[in-house]
Amino acid sequence: GLASFGFMLNGAGFILEEVEAAELLAADPRNSEIVRPYRNGRDLAQGSRGVFLIDFGLRSEEEARSFPVLYDIVRARVKPARDAARRSGVRDRWWRFAEARPGLRRALIGLRRYIATVETARHRFFVFLDSTIAPDHMLISIASDDAFLLGVLSSRIHAVWALAAGARMGVRNTPRYNKGPCFEAFVFPAASATLRSRIAAMAEQIDAHRKAAEARDSHVTLTAIYHVVERLRSGESLTESQRQTYQLAACGVLRDLHDELDALVAQAYGWPWPLSDAEIL
Repeated sequence: GLASFGFMLNGAGFILEEVEAAELLAADPRNSEIVRPYRNGRDLAQGSRGVFLIDFGLRSEEEARSFPVLYDIVRARVKPARDAARRSGVRDRWWRFAEARPGLRRALIGLRRYIATVETARHRFFVFLDSTIAPDHMLISIASDDAFLLGVLSSRIHAVWALAAGARMGVRNTPRYNKGPCFEAFVFPAASATLRSRIAAMAEQIDAHRKAAEARDSHVTLTAIYHVVERLRSGESLTESQRQTYQLAACGVLRDLHDELDALVAQAYGWPWPLSDAEIL
């Protein structure tokens, strides 16, 4: 019950550019209940576009109409295409996302942040997102604000498992994170309180390091960072652009942090470290 796909919109008219969103939020403070930041897989992997969503959630049409400006925007930009939809629910409830994920919404109540990963990606990384951010359906959202959970998911142990348990997609055979076999079937360690705390602290450090690197320069992305970390581990030389990423994102330090995290997670399982992929599986 923790993992879920994000929202499937079925209507680009729900999406607002940053300037328009700022104007709507300034015009009426109540709009902050509905207008929220939006992230898809590309935003996580390649850098955020800074876009927002009009998200009426599970509200009735009458409730949506109580936000008249936002209601009219969605009616003008989304409803015409929805009128031709085959699914009656999508056609009749045009002011809502096609898949509004009520289970995910319930699971996120009371959380200040949650964990997300890109469903289909070469590099498997997990990040904390603020609970105000609406996730796209190409993100797997995990309704937990526990940094220990983030730490175990960010370990090489989980990455090896997910790569073996998940699927592949497209001509490039890109790994896909299927939430059933990759997350729900994964056995987390019964770690001591001390180890849980150390793993959580390391995960927080990794998450903060990456966010600071992305904020430092718009050319630094998680995809670029983990390309460099992968090459550092393989001993391959870096290209000029990768050397720039290495410096801007302090990729050597990030690799060290991941190495320390891997050793802690292995210790939580009671395993020697390092292990080969085959031994992990």
